[in-house]
Amino acid sequence: MKIRIIKKIIFIQICISYSFIQATGAWMWSNRSHGELIWKTISTENFNIHYHEGIYDIAIQGASMAEQVRPVLMQQMGIEELPKLDIAFTTEDEVLNGFATSGNYTIIWVDQNDASLWLGDEKWMRSVLVHELQHLVFFNTVKGPKWLPNTMHSLISGVPPWIVEGLAEYYTEKWRPFRYDISHKGHVIRNTVHKIADPHNDGFSKSLYLADRFGDSTITKILNYRNSAGLLFFENSFKKHTGIKLKQFNEDWRRHMNTFFYGQRAQKERLIDVGRVHKLPMKKVVTFDYFPDSMRIAMIGMLSKGQGDLSLVVATRDTAKEKKIWKERVKIAKKKNEKPKRVKHKWKLKELDYGVFGELIMNLDVSPDNKSIVYPKYRYGKNQSLIYDVWKIDIETNKKTLLTYSMRANYPKFSPDGESILFVAHKNSISQLYTMDTNGKNVKQITKNGMNTQVITPFWSPNGKEVVFSKSGPDGLMDIYIVEIETGESKKITNSSEGDYLPIWHPNGEKISYTGLYEYTPNLFTYDLKTGTTIQNTDVGDVVIGTQWNNTTSTITAMTLNTVDSARVVSVDPKRVANKTTININNGFSSWREKRPDYPIKNIDPDLTVNIIDETNYKFYKNMKHLGSIVLPDVESFLYNGAFTDALGQHTLAMFYGAAWGAESTLHSTYIGYQNSSGFPFRGFWGIDIYKDSNFQLQFLNQEQSFIESFNGFTIWGRSPYNFGKSLSANHSLTYSLQLVNRKIYMQDSRPPETSIFSNLESARTGEDEGSINLKYTFVNKRKHRVNMLSPRQGYGLTAALKYATEELWGNFDYTKIEFDSYTNNKLGPFTLYGRLRYETINGTPPTQDSLGIFNIPNFYLMGSVTPGREYMSPRGYTGSRFGTEAFMGTFEFRLPIVPINIIEAFRVLKLGRPTFALITDFGNAWSNAKETEEIIITTGAEFRFSINLAAAPIFIFSYGWAQEPKEWEADNNPNPYLQLTLINPF
Repeated sequence: MKIRIIKKIIFIQICISYSFIQATGAWMWSNRSHGELIWKTISTENFNIHYHEGIYDIAIQGASMAEQVRPVLMQQMGIEELPKLDIAFTTEDEVLNGFATSGNYTIIWVDQNDASLWLGDEKWMRSVLVHELQHLVFFNTVKGPKWLPNTMHSLISGVPPWIVEGLAEYYTEKWRPFRYDISHKGHVIRNTVHKIADPHNDGFSKSLYLADRFGDSTITKILNYRNSAGLLFFENSFKKHTGIKLKQFNEDWRRHMNTFFYGQRAQKERLIDVGRVHKLPMKKVVTFDYFPDSMRIAMIGMLSKGQGDLSLVVATRDTAKEKKIWKERVKIAKKKNEKPKRVKHKWKLKELDYGVFGELIMNLDVSPDNKSIVYPKYRYGKNQSLIYDVWKIDIETNKKTLLTYSMRANYPKFSPDGESILFVAHKNSISQLYTMDTNGKNVKQITKNGMNTQVITPFWSPNGKEVVFSKSGPDGLMDIYIVEIETGESKKITNSSEGDYLPIWHPNGEKISYTGLYEYTPNLFTYDLKTGTTIQNTDVGDVVIGTQWNNTTSTITAMTLNTVDSARVVSVDPKRVANKTTININNGFSSWREKRPDYPIKNIDPDLTVNIIDETNYKFYKNMKHLGSIVLPDVESFLYNGAFTDALGQHTLAMFYGAAWGAESTLHSTYIGYQNSSGFPFRGFWGIDIYKDSNFQLQFLNQEQSFIESFNGFTIWGRSPYNFGKSLSANHSLTYSLQLVNRKIYMQDSRPPETSIFSNLESARTGEDEGSINLKYTFVNKRKHRVNMLSPRQGYGLTAALKYATEELWGNFDYTKIEFDSYTNNKLGPFTLYGRLRYETINGTPPTQDSLGIFNIPNFYLMGSVTPGREYMSPRGYTGSRFGTEAFMGTFEFRLPIVPINIIEAFRVLKLGRPTFALITDFGNAWSNAKETEEIIITTGAEFRFSINLAAAPIFIFSYGWAQEPKEWEADNNPNPYLQLTLINPF
């Protein structure tokens, strides 16, 4: 049957989508097109360097470094040929990242300030550029025969992600404390080394271990080996050249990491050796600040497990509760003639804000008068760029004030008198210190740093006349400096090849404590300003990161590894001298961390003159790339999905062709789509989609029967996202389109008359033309959280849509359809109250299948929100039908998670479980004349829900439930149970 063939096409399309990789440009992070940028191109012998106006010097340095490292990267991978590669540099967003594609181009965000913390003696540009170029060389190394298109190489070869990322780090970077060593220490203590999610982390250590154990030449052999068909099968090649299976290697690596880090930890000081260890009143805390009154703590961290953002929280001592408990214990102790047990501090937590509060170092500062907090926050700023700015919040009123606007500002600190705020801001790889009034006025620049200088973690002197801070100059070395505010004159107080940061000025003004990254481990040090001497305060094997001075105990309070049931900090006496030991570990277990490539990348000079062949305006048509293709043939079908894009990802062309055949019919499905992400002629996205037997909508008539509607024609569309910058969670979107299509119905089989809701549906089998103009506005305010897919406890949304179809435009229909939809989730203790309200109206002569009403037609939701076709107004448990030109439907659900665990887990990928329970109420009505409105339909019932997850994402959420109208419940009638894919949130 042809419908069976269509369903097969639909299934394949869902699996791979039209444009199987749409995130191809710099807009992939910000979802903004940045039409304000004017792009240029520099051509060298082996590279095309693309950059926008304002960063020419950065582009020239990048071109020079790329030419210098290219031959070494090729030598490392054992290849002799490499096509001309494209590199795009941008500062449009503060994104500490870059990405490379198999299409031989990479896009890199430059001008990153915080990256200086974990780069040691290197600069961000050098590190990220060489890393991404290694990816491009790697992609060319693992390619198969020329007849096999891009992307298919990766799918067939089975190269694990840790190899892709790990080798880029091994060949181009150093093992460093942040991102690598500290992460491994935490995973070892938690016994989760084998569960490291980020392939950068375990990839680096695995690659170091692989190279140390088998040699660089073995890696090259593994990646360059091909079978008789010219294909790379990674696991087979790995076994052939190492003599062990990949699974065994992973287990060997796990044991090796545990042995090394536990052996290292056992020879160092314990936290309890260096000071008093105590808890913070929140389980996961990334930074904090004591209030001067010591009765409150401002913290940034996670209030709940699975949180996708961070919370700014104030914890207040509940002394009344403590006194009540103490009195009860005293009474009990007197009766038993015992000493009463000490009452632990009780805290009340209040969330003031949420989001991302810093790049690598989250930070905040409480005002000396206890009334406000300043902090950086990630936001959409000028030109909708993703940047950091400084905010101030009034603790009592929760009023938030934006103090800087699109300055890329961070590290705000109140002056000792509370009259000024110190902060760091940067532009084009130059960071400066500034001061401003507490209302954001009178911004003054303190420092006059030159090119390629980063500044982090400033701290006021007690008298407010000087500032101590960490600075990384052009040499990449991060040391501690002091600057006089009035004169701008600075002096250097530490000098090492390792990073020194987070300076803390003692209240007496005579000493400065700071965190030093020596021997891969953050430990505490104290510098005497009078004598110029430094003592090491701690020598732990885990982490001690100084955060602030504790006035109550005259100690430095430091953060530690978050490896236990709560956030722990340690108070360290700055006069303490560490009991320093030299680690002695069998070289067989430690040599991996010191392994370096046989062909190292060294002596890169960013100022070395590079031969510029040509300089022009950027032309996308001269820089088109084959991003990749997927070909899937079998005995009954053939499918091709391919994508082409330019080097900036501003113009993407996607193509799909599918052919499926059976005993009775054959279907040829084609699609061509173009997406413009350049921001021209307006700041947004637009495109054209052309489809022939490739745009389908699957709909259901009842539990057993369905029909498919095809749309053959084209759509010209546009999309404009917007965010006002107060919260990354509050997003607006306006979409619009012109659509000219032929609509045709395919039925599975003939329908019995008693199941026929749309009596004239048969007439649509021959196909009817429709031309329409469509507008849609959507607003969603929903924080990222793991529970959002199953039992959301917050978030709301609103959407309004207009469809205007007219024969004057094209086709056979004249009608106007208006839709409103809204939902909300509200936390009620452990429960969630979910509500939704929809309204639709239609005027004119629409297609029969678009008729409005309340119907007994089931809806099936993929991932808890997406329907494969039209979403009907279908109250659960309702068995009739009611047509109209207007209709509304509402839902209330009282949701409760039962057991937040997976019951069944297969291959660590497919998971079944996380059941929830819900009491449900649906209501709605439909009418054509308001005077003839019938009684509102109401159904009530209950559902038991469970999900099937792919990795951590719920793909299918099933509900098994019972529902019917109240009169049926009153009559003690038993409803028919149902099993279906259920709705969590509509959008």
